[in-house]
Amino acid sequence: VSGTTREGAQEAFRFRHVATITVPGKAQVLPVYEPLYAISGSDTSADEELEVSSIAVHKVGTRLLRSVDSLDVGTPDSKGNSTVLHCLKSLPRLTLDTLVEFYEKGLGHFGSGNLEEATRWFENAQRTVAEDGPTQVLLQLCRAGRTPGTTWDGVIRFEQK
Repeated sequence: VSGTTREGAQEAFRFRHVATITVPGKAQVLPVYEPLYAISGSDTSADEELEVSSIAVHKVGTRLLRSVDSLDVGTPDSKGNSTVLHCLKSLPRLTLDTLVEFYEKGLGHFGSGNLEEATRWFENAQRTVAEDGPTQVLLQLCRAGRTPGTTWDGVIRFEQK
């Protein structure tokens, strides 16, 4: 979901910052978040909301996977979606919180161009939840040496729809 959606629902859900992206034809940088679970006491229908948000994150994740050339991102299903992506809603909250902690530390290092440190944190996240699609993608980007260079800003840019 977008930053705006996250802001409107942050009292009701625990979110993970998945990536910062741009879309084709737009220069605007957009943070993408994944709602992981409903926070106790919120009056939101957690299962329904998480199912809808998982579909949205799946679509963004699939676009991310398709935009990365020559990386092993899993076998596509009959609709072309990678099997790397999956819904995390069945995992215990403590596991999700640990995943988010490691992932977001890795994402911070990825954004600043420190791929070695990002790799270390993404490996910790992968040990926590081996099947996590966003972790796998960013870990592969780091290992592939997608070097940030002098103009690196940590934004993943989609070139085509």
